[in-house]
Amino acid sequence: MHPLTNPDHILYVDDEEALLEIGRAFLERAGSIIVDTTSNPLEACETIMAGRYDAVVSDYMMPGMDGIALLKHVREAGSRVPFIIFTGRGREEVAIEALNSGADFYLQKGGDPRAQFADLANAVRQLAGKQRAEAALRRSEDMLHRAESIFRTAPTGIGMAVDGVVTEVNERLCDLLGYTRDELVGQSMRLLYPGDAEYESALQQMDVQIRKAGTCTLETRCLRKDGATLDVQFSGTPLDPADSSRGVTFTILDISEHTALEREIAYHAEELVRQTNSLAVANRKLNLMSSITRHDILNQLTILLGNLWMVEEAEPGEDISENLARVKSSADRIRRQIEFTRDYTDLGVRSPEWQQVSDALGTEALHGLPVENEAGDLAVYADPMLATVFSNLMDNTLRHGGSVTRVCVRYHPGENGDLTLIWEDDGAGVPAEEKERIFHRGVGKNTGLGLFLIREILGITGIRITETGEPGNGARFEMLVPRGMYRVEG
Repeated sequence: MHPLTNPDHILYVDDEEALLEIGRAFLERAGSIIVDTTSNPLEACETIMAGRYDAVVSDYMMPGMDGIALLKHVREAGSRVPFIIFTGRGREEVAIEALNSGADFYLQKGGDPRAQFADLANAVRQLAGKQRAEAALRRSEDMLHRAESIFRTAPTGIGMAVDGVVTEVNERLCDLLGYTRDELVGQSMRLLYPGDAEYESALQQMDVQIRKAGTCTLETRCLRKDGATLDVQFSGTPLDPADSSRGVTFTILDISEHTALEREIAYHAEELVRQTNSLAVANRKLNLMSSITRHDILNQLTILLGNLWMVEEAEPGEDISENLARVKSSADRIRRQIEFTRDYTDLGVRSPEWQQVSDALGTEALHGLPVENEAGDLAVYADPMLATVFSNLMDNTLRHGGSVTRVCVRYHPGENGDLTLIWEDDGAGVPAEEKERIFHRGVGKNTGLGLFLIREILGITGIRITETGEPGNGARFEMLVPRGMYRVEG
């Protein structure tokens, strides 16, 4: 017996109950056939129209309704189920009437039951198989018709290509690219791209994605016939997943408006961030200016006026030189604080620019210290106040370097693409516990604003400054310049 893999399910109709039992036994023993039986032709009509069966086997002579009447009723009701007339009546006119009424097979009873039912089983299998094949073909044709309808009317550009050559396109793709169908079919896919580089890049991306996922989707640009370019989303799927050389179906969706909207959103987002940062910087400046004006300068004015009062109240001949020195010191600090507020107000007002370090160093040697300038043609992208950075570094060296005799400015590239610009002297150096605090506002022996301003100026373009010298062996200020923010000119 054959295993019941996708068995044929049939209905056997006969007014002889004993014959139904024998027929079911022989047919099911033949394998791959399941048999339902009924001796009532009217009941058979209802079950047949329910679409449950792959074939119907019916006797001819039955009370109430013969086999041909049952066949006619089934066909008139629209059923195409394979129908076999299995009868003991051997008249030729019965066979002709059966076939003319839509029967698929006619088989006469009699003879060896095994041979007879073997013929019936073969007829059932052949007719049921043919019925399934025809149904599958109709489904395929229907699917093909629907696919063709989608292909023609889809709002997305659709095409097919074999070995990089366009073999079919729909109307939407023609409209999108400005070509007729005849102008596109037979052309290389390269025609759709603005340049060789974009075409090769798209091919590489497609190959990688198809190997990995069996399909691909990427954003690229397409070239219209009139020379205009479109931002598009390209999707492709091989017709045969095992062999992409057999052809690829692809879709092209115009996302130009979407891409333009994304760019506009990104621009406004950046602008919002810039404005927010500008407001934050302005607010910080205002708070700092207010603090310097209200607190620092007022303190120095109090010291200055207090010492002037003491000078005015001094007795003839009393030594007032110390009071006058304090007046001068306070006045000098006020001047420096006012100069700082001027410089700090200018910070970030103008756009950063490329500046040669050697030009920014200027004539700092006139301060009394020689500068060994090894910066050469190095240029950095920084706030226009870069010269103030070196001026303040020189001022810091002169004020706190002790017995300092020289300054050296040099640089070296880092392994990660950054660059370190170095200002170092041979003076007293900076105590370890002060290396970070010296950059805070108000820390220092003078105004406590010079190094704070330096860090603010450099920070505009992401340059970080730290003090890394060895205490007692000179100060060493390292300015870490990010990749892309420096270049060697000349």
